[in-house]
Amino acid sequence: MKHTYHINGMTCDGCRKHVEKTLSKVEGVSSVSVDLEMEEAEIEMELHIPIEIFQESLKNDGGNYDIHQSKENNQTKDEQLSEDETGYFLM
Repeated sequence: MKHTYHINGMTCDGCRKHVEKTLSKVEGVSSVSVDLEMEEAEIEMELHIPIEIFQESLKNDGGNYDIHQSKENNQTKDEQLSEDETGYFLM
């Protein structure tokens, strides 16, 4: 499953690489793509990972970055979604 998150605090390509590397180290993450201009990170994961895990990872790895839910919808119209008891959508 893929989720898109908004990232605050990136000012250069070095920041982008740092955020991408840090988020990719989180257990269960398959791939990470960070867009500096859009201030977004697209994270592909095996199972849903709570955003708090990513927040803690960025906090502990240095830098001054914040990660938040993206305002855009994370799924396409063609994907079938179901909601689990946590309120998160699973694909």
